Amino acid sequence: MVYVLIVLGLAVVIAPLMSAMPSKSQRAKAALRDQARSCNLRVSLRPLPAIPPRFRFQADDEFACYERRLSVHLHQAGRDERFVSVDGEWSPTSGVLPAPSWLSALPSGTAFVELSEQSVCIFWNEKEGPDGLNRLSQAIDSIE
Repeated sequence: MVYVLIVLGLAVVIAPLMSAMPSKSQRAKAALRDQARSCNLRVSLRPLPAIPPRFRFQADDEFACYERRLSVHLHQAGRDERFVSVDGEWSPTSGVLPAPSWLSALPSGTAFVELSEQSVCIFWNEKEGPDGLNRLSQAIDSIE
């Protein structure tokens, strides 16, 4: 009887600790984000910027923002370009210029790209893992 009480007491103590442990998918995301840092990408968790209603964009996934500062020769004063992917097609959120070709190299699950004067922000659902991260990094490297 004493052993049963000891085992129950241990279970009461250990159960909350086990629930606080990260799951396998949480550990995989953390490892992916660590790998992103080694590719000079800054990862942040923030909501998607406002997407115009005309795109009828429905986001069921959680997105992480992968950001990289552009090299000095790519800096453009006043640049503020935003692109959204709907059904695999990239479109600018304002204006009528075609989307740059490097956007098609991004991994699936990429929903939104923001290109500013000095950096690029890519909102991605991280479902493709390390392979998708490599594609994302290569696409950023191909920005002209």
